[in-house]
Amino acid sequence: MSVFRLFLAEMTKLAAKKGVLISVIAALLVPVVYGGILLSPKWGPYDNLSNLPVAVVNKDKGALSNDEPINVGNDLVADLKKGQDLGWDFVSSTEAKKGLDSLKYYMVIEIPEDFSQRVTTVLEDNPQKLELKYIQNEGLNFMAAQVTRSATEKLREKLGDKITEKYASNMFASLGDVSDGFQKAADGSGKLNTGMSDLHDGTSLLLESLTNKTADISKLANGAKELQNGTGQMVNSLSAKQADISKLANGSQQLSAGTAEMLKSLQAKSGDISKLAAGSAAANEGTGLLLQGLKDKQSGIKDLAAGAKQLGDNIPQLKQGTSGVLAGLKGVQSAIKGELAPGTQAVSAGVSTVVDESKQLGAGLQVLSSDLQAFLKDHPDLQNDPAFMKIYGTSQALAQKTADPEKGKQLEALKQGAASIAAAFTANEVPNPKSLADGVNQLVAGQTLVDNGVTTLSEKVPLLQQGTASVESGWNTMVGKVGELHAGTSQIAAGNQSVNTGWTALTTGVTQLNDGATQISAGNSSVEKGWRDLTAGATKINSGMLQVRDGNTSVEKGWGELTEGVTKLNDGAGQLNDGSSELSSGLKDGAEKTSTIKAATDKNLSMFSSPVELKSETVNKYPLYRDSTAPYVLSLALFVGILIMSLFINFKKPQEISAISWFGAKFLNLGALAIVQALLLSTVVLLFLHVKVQNPVGFIAFAVFVSIVFTSIVLFFASFGNIGRFIAFALVILQLSTTGANLPIAMLPENLRTLSEFLPFTYSIAGFKALITLNNTSSAFANMSVLLVYLLAFSLLSIAVYLFTKAKSQPQKLDLAG
Repeated sequence: MSVFRLFLAEMTKLAAKKGVLISVIAALLVPVVYGGILLSPKWGPYDNLSNLPVAVVNKDKGALSNDEPINVGNDLVADLKKGQDLGWDFVSSTEAKKGLDSLKYYMVIEIPEDFSQRVTTVLEDNPQKLELKYIQNEGLNFMAAQVTRSATEKLREKLGDKITEKYASNMFASLGDVSDGFQKAADGSGKLNTGMSDLHDGTSLLLESLTNKTADISKLANGAKELQNGTGQMVNSLSAKQADISKLANGSQQLSAGTAEMLKSLQAKSGDISKLAAGSAAANEGTGLLLQGLKDKQSGIKDLAAGAKQLGDNIPQLKQGTSGVLAGLKGVQSAIKGELAPGTQAVSAGVSTVVDESKQLGAGLQVLSSDLQAFLKDHPDLQNDPAFMKIYGTSQALAQKTADPEKGKQLEALKQGAASIAAAFTANEVPNPKSLADGVNQLVAGQTLVDNGVTTLSEKVPLLQQGTASVESGWNTMVGKVGELHAGTSQIAAGNQSVNTGWTALTTGVTQLNDGATQISAGNSSVEKGWRDLTAGATKINSGMLQVRDGNTSVEKGWGELTEGVTKLNDGAGQLNDGSSELSSGLKDGAEKTSTIKAATDKNLSMFSSPVELKSETVNKYPLYRDSTAPYVLSLALFVGILIMSLFINFKKPQEISAISWFGAKFLNLGALAIVQALLLSTVVLLFLHVKVQNPVGFIAFAVFVSIVFTSIVLFFASFGNIGRFIAFALVILQLSTTGANLPIAMLPENLRTLSEFLPFTYSIAGFKALITLNNTSSAFANMSVLLVYLLAFSLLSIAVYLFTKAKSQPQKLDLAG
């Protein structure tokens, strides 16, 4: 059976059954009803915004701006009451919260207490932005939330314009003061220009002065270097003599120890010498008595012989003692003459030289300090130079130290002490009681007499022994010799008395010598300590002069840099002079120009507060809001209408009919109905709903073509029965939000944008949009070419289903149910 005959047969059966026919007619009207209902409203979502309840809470307490009260919150409320942008409801914060909780308000706008106060901070260092708080109940309706949010943005713009207008008004009002300020500034800049001229003259004089004094600064630096070299030589000289001073101190200490030892020895033998003197006196008295008693007492001759023998035994010890004392005194005398006297004289001369050179150095420092003070007085700007002030302070301190009378007295005392030490070790023709050398010389002379007397005594002792022997041999001879013995003992008594007297004098001299040596030791220790202090002071002076030298070198370098800087300063002063002249001229011009500015009008203030006016132009404008949803509604109506009509057509292929014939017949059956529904829907849209279409013929042709494409898709899914129809219905749901119906495809996530490229609604909606509002026929044909691919693809899939699906082995009977 041919495709056309099958088609006619199926259509006859549909017409023969009234119930099926009525159902088919109702199905044909589904797209018409659906499209008619959704496309009939001529109002848009923004036409009734005044019915959208929004609460406004004004807590603004106002503020003072330039001593004038302002209340931006009240002004904003007054503006809102004038307009009908939204359904404004001005309530308290408590009522607003209750209304928000009870779902009465879509949004609550709260004007805070410090709203006006923040306006006054616009020109402060830390301005505070105005905060307009709002709370949205977005859950009530998403579109309402977007509308209310847009309204808050408009409020923000209005507030910004009002604040700008306010301050623009104040600015224009203060332009008169600005003009006066420019005039005062011009007068001040004239004075400034005069001052800049004086400054330039002053810097020129300063530069000339610095240039003239450069040679003096170089001389000062060279002089400081020479002075430092002199102090360095003085330090080296003092350091070189330090060893000799230390030797002198050590030698004087040894001398003091030697004299102390000698004094101790003399004091230890003093008793023996006294006993010797007493014994010799007694011997002399005894010889006298002997001479008298020999005549009376011969019995004492033995005793006399024994005494003479004892005297002979002690004479060598006495001789040895006096000789040792004499040798020691001569050694002291030689040491004083050969070592101590020249050393103390050299010390005295060195100390005198140091004192004189110190006085000369002090005088030089005084002159240097005076010169620096005079130089600073002539150049007071050097007080700002740290290097020069450091040199000046050092010179003042050194001059003050050298001018200290106590230091001078100490140096003079040191000089006199060294001279006294030298005098104490110098021998004089006329003995001086204060001269240690003279005392030692007298001791040597006295001790020589003692030694000679002991020698004589030792020579007489044998005679005494011989006399006693003669006494023993013969009384008469003894009586004759007793006279001689008495004369000898008289000499012995006198010699011993002289020895005793000389020993006492020697002890006294050695005591004085020990005292003098102690003083010499102490003086030399003081000299050594003073020498060390003098060396340390000279070292400090040398260090200070090093700093003076370096400081003067820095001054010389800094003077050059200062001269260079003053040169730049002079150049800059010249530029400032020129600039101040230009400033004065410019301020005068500004004062003249600002004085001509008139008070601002409302138009001027409006221009300042809102200088930019948006001038919009719309192409392909939607006449009504429904026109924006028409492509989606038409696509959905056509697809759903065909899907419903597929319920009344039998798609089960009989066994004796070929798959191609069966597919052709069913496609013609469903396609004919699809064309009818497309024509009906187009007629209602164009004639009854008066949807404005740029290309009505193209619109109808595209609607018929889309309906045929949807026929091939529905035919494929319907060939699987109700399961296939359910899948087709799911496909419709999938395309509701992914094909540009509610949101542009460009606003979708990447995965949904990719998916939309494979969905037929994407191209049917785009084609209807191109014909209804864009008047872009080429875009409509491009989308038709993609839909043609869907038509061919699903037609081939449907044929494949019929080819591979086994027919039921039942009597051939055409049923209307699929």
